[in-house]
Amino acid sequence: MNRSLPTLMLAGGLAFGAQAMAGDLLQWQDNSLTYLYGENFQRMNFNEEEQRTQTTFTFEHASGWAWGDVFYFADYIRADNLQSRGSFANNSFRQHEKNSFYYMEFQPRVSLSWLTGQDLSVGPIKDVKAAFTLEKGDGGPGTENYLYGIGLDWDVPGFAFLQTNLYQVKINNQVFFADQNSNGYATQLTIAGAYPFAIGNQSFLVDGFIDWRSPSDEANTQTSLGSSIQIKWDAGKQLFGEERKLYVGTELNMWHNKYGVKPVDGSTDGFDQTAVQALVKYHF
Repeated sequence: MNRSLPTLMLAGGLAFGAQAMAGDLLQWQDNSLTYLYGENFQRMNFNEEEQRTQTTFTFEHASGWAWGDVFYFADYIRADNLQSRGSFANNSFRQHEKNSFYYMEFQPRVSLSWLTGQDLSVGPIKDVKAAFTLEKGDGGPGTENYLYGIGLDWDVPGFAFLQTNLYQVKINNQVFFADQNSNGYATQLTIAGAYPFAIGNQSFLVDGFIDWRSPSDEANTQTSLGSSIQIKWDAGKQLFGEERKLYVGTELNMWHNKYGVKPVDGSTDGFDQTAVQALVKYHF
């Protein structure tokens, strides 16, 4: 597993911080490891469309604090063939190949109710939060993007949680657009939630996110829409009598105009993807 030092330090820092800052500040936390295997992933090859299989190992951390919440995940991804990476120069595409890469996001949100000392809940809105995200990866268009904006927590019957975050995105594409003016700004709307349900005495959970990102002329990207939705059976409850520990299920990963990348020919026909993955997830 070839992780960068900053990613490893961040994962370790989260674990240490949870212990050092527990007490009254830390209200809850959850950590998990996930194994995913799927097919029909779009290889970022500008000469032809090529599908590939992909194995992903994911560490996730989520925690709630008196001042807000934190979500962090790191993916280590291995493909069955080479993943194209490259850049444009003089209207040509220079390509570098690799079959493993990583991607991570760090998402802290600060409660404005906590910050101001005022209860900002109104109707179905439970809280308003200042939302921040760091995106970093070395697969596809290598990125180190910075997002900042406003988040809303919603009280919707049946949902374990539902949140919307509206971001301003500072785009820093480092690979595909390295020889062009690759930096720019865009707007992103992220919807994330979890909905538990039961069929007979069997428990299930549907959770995931949807990201919509506007085009950026400066970064030479177009409108993109991506989502990952997981449908999981609580296998631990049935097999070992431990609820919300071990899940088995599937993840549906969908993209329209993947990464917002524009084809070499200048058309608006981006890269679309619908990939189904088998999933095993353990919470600890």
